[in-house]
Amino acid sequence: MHIRTDINVMDFLKQVQKCGSEVLFETPEGDSIALKSTLSQYIFCTIAQNIPLLKSGSIRFFDKADEEVLRDYLCD
Repeated sequence: MHIRTDINVMDFLKQVQKCGSEVLFETPEGDSIALKSTLSQYIFCTIAQNIPLLKSGSIRFFDKADEEVLRDYLCD
């Protein structure tokens, strides 16, 4: 799944905290950023400002229910 580019990043990260399992942002290079981590959230905020980089990454869920929590922020 990919993140929409028109999201409010702070709202997105607040929703991530409601997820039951880990949520990862994965870069095309294979890096994984755990979005529940405060340090990783800082890094993600920097990535979110670079639209091409944000578009190229994807979100991985460990629990299918978490995908529903973040559905409003995702595109197929």
